[in-house]
Amino acid sequence: MKFLFITKPFFIEPLGIMYLSSAMKKGGHQVSLITTDEDFERKVSEFQPDFVGYSIMTGDQRFYDEINKKLKQKFNFVSVAGGPHPTFFPEFLEGSSFDAICLGEGEEAVRQLMQNPSSTDTPNFWFKTSKGIVKNQLQNFVENLDNLPFPDREIVFQYQEIRNGPIKHFIASRGCPFNCSYCFNASYSELYKGKGKRVRFRTVENLIKEIQEVISSSPTRFIYFQDDTFTLDRAWLDEFAEKYPARINLPFHCHVRPNTIDEEKILALKKAGCYSVHIAAETADDFLRNEILNRGMTKEQIFDASALLKKHGIRFMLQNIIGLPEGSLDKDFETLELNIKCRPDYAWVSIFQPYPKTILGEYCREKGFYIGDFDDLDSNFFDSSKLNLPEKYKNQIANLQKLFALAVEHPDLYNSGLLGALIDLPKESTKEVFTKLYRDFRKKGDEKLYGFSL
Repeated sequence: MKFLFITKPFFIEPLGIMYLSSAMKKGGHQVSLITTDEDFERKVSEFQPDFVGYSIMTGDQRFYDEINKKLKQKFNFVSVAGGPHPTFFPEFLEGSSFDAICLGEGEEAVRQLMQNPSSTDTPNFWFKTSKGIVKNQLQNFVENLDNLPFPDREIVFQYQEIRNGPIKHFIASRGCPFNCSYCFNASYSELYKGKGKRVRFRTVENLIKEIQEVISSSPTRFIYFQDDTFTLDRAWLDEFAEKYPARINLPFHCHVRPNTIDEEKILALKKAGCYSVHIAAETADDFLRNEILNRGMTKEQIFDASALLKKHGIRFMLQNIIGLPEGSLDKDFETLELNIKCRPDYAWVSIFQPYPKTILGEYCREKGFYIGDFDDLDSNFFDSSKLNLPEKYKNQIANLQKLFALAVEHPDLYNSGLLGALIDLPKESTKEVFTKLYRDFRKKGDEKLYGFSL
């Protein structure tokens, strides 16, 4: 069987697609990939896939549906949608052009689909049939991640900027034990309730073997671990800190959580060769952070984590959200002040988006903060707020997102009152200039976080 992935262009390896490709190739099937910037119609004509697949985030569903509609008018194939949107909104299948959707973890499901393509009993899949939608149950979580074949790098190494890029991406675990209200994790865990452990780690040995395989076949200067929280398992981290520098010895970046790290874990990261990390404050306001976002952490824990990272020479990006429900410009400025005190190497900020099926997305709809139908959301959370907020505040949020990191690096911009005046300017007149400032400064931030220019 032949399976073709069609995806938006990417600069970070799409590990989800790559894991699925490996599973299918292990079964003897042919798998290919093309981006939407390329001539995908010609690719379909030449490759003649039996299946065409799309990995879809909420906000991108209409984009991929339109592509699929056009292709279905010209070619004969079974179309499959997977990823976050089909997982949390499987009902969208009925009104779409797709023939089937895959919910949740897909490696074993697609293997079974390719093995028996005429069956409508494949776990994790919903199928359109002449008699309606066939809805199959989810399989258990993959319990032993070491049993999965390594992600298929060749499918993305056809693009030289990916093969020759200095940073390669990996994942050591799956799952997150926390229930932040703005994240899909709580809904995902409920979906898989009773179907296995929520958080699973690969063995250190398995992870290192994959890294060795990748760096032996492509130029690599830096490793990026995409795990939600890399430092959850202290014993695993200690073993990693022994083996990684001895056998890989490349600088790396990972994600950590302020209330799950301590000096001992930071020392283990440093020993392993950690160059930089992401940590998330999200907001300085205690009520917003803990009651609205359900973060379960104190400002002191954020300050302590920042200070320990500084003390041991690990660079860090501090992540934040502005434009929150129950928030205000004053509270957004408090978050800016927290960042100035923490002195991150880069202060990252997004504008809150009320994604449906998240606890906070539903809260926004119930409380009147969001009055749309979710079709106005896209996968970009940097440009504008979709909440039912005063237009002046929405304008200020849009401008503040672009200038936030600059003001953290240069506090006089904020302390002088100039920042307040700049964010009051109409966003239509500032967008081009502020976006260029934002991108240029973000590039400098990345240079600090990775140690070289991207």
